[in-house]
Amino acid sequence: MASHADPRPRLDHTVILVSHETLIGLPDGLKESFTVAPGGTHADGLTCNRLILFEDGVYIELIAFFDDIDPGRRKKHGWGQLKEGTVIDWAYTLRHESDFAAVQQRVDNARAGFTYSDPVSGGRTKPDGTVLTWALAAARDAQGNVSRGSLPFWCLDRTNRQLRVPYETDHQQTKHPCGARGVSSLALSVPEHEVTALGRVYDAIHQSSSASGSSQGWHFDVPSGSTAGKHAIRLSGSDGASGIKLVLQGNGRGPATVELLPGLELQIES
Repeated sequence: MASHADPRPRLDHTVILVSHETLIGLPDGLKESFTVAPGGTHADGLTCNRLILFEDGVYIELIAFFDDIDPGRRKKHGWGQLKEGTVIDWAYTLRHESDFAAVQQRVDNARAGFTYSDPVSGGRTKPDGTVLTWALAAARDAQGNVSRGSLPFWCLDRTNRQLRVPYETDHQQTKHPCGARGVSSLALSVPEHEVTALGRVYDAIHQSSSASGSSQGWHFDVPSGSTAGKHAIRLSGSDGASGIKLVLQGNGRGPATVELLPGLELQIES
């Protein structure tokens, strides 16, 4: 088991960008398959969200930009120009924010052309007025560009994570008609020429080496400690567009696939 001084990364959440109209009026198919918990408004005033919580402590964040914000502010946001209706990013977390410095150092030592920024304060206000705070850290390439989706960002809680992700205290929010209980794996498709460098970063993050070749993989923990599911990150090269494929872990009694949004289908493994 990983010690406090040598923690294994935990999958925190995946991010799906939607329009504000979709967020406030969720499609019937989504509501028929998933229980959706309230989220809130982020501290920057640009975005708001709703959450799909799972028993394993991981969640899907449905995030939207407010329609009336300054287009220039949206354009400058890291997610502002990404495609709605798709999985756009994902986050790891650690038990303690203080553990992140070791991750930064290992990634820097890998000399793969990527570094992690120091954590930057963020937050959200829940509908009941509860103020949540955390710190975020994103990966940057040698030119200083933020890497979205091909490497995780880090969401490090400064208030109690249970306030942000109440999967243990509000069990009904984790019960889904489709039978989904958690996240099994993420498959990341990236440009072929980036695979080797990104693989070195993942090796540094996980302190383990993956088999080289066209497809590489690493394992993560989940907040609940559950061992159900593959708990794997798969990285592969592609000649086409980059993308993130999210695979859920089910209870064995639900469908093999669900359409979360029009054109966005998720696989559910037994």
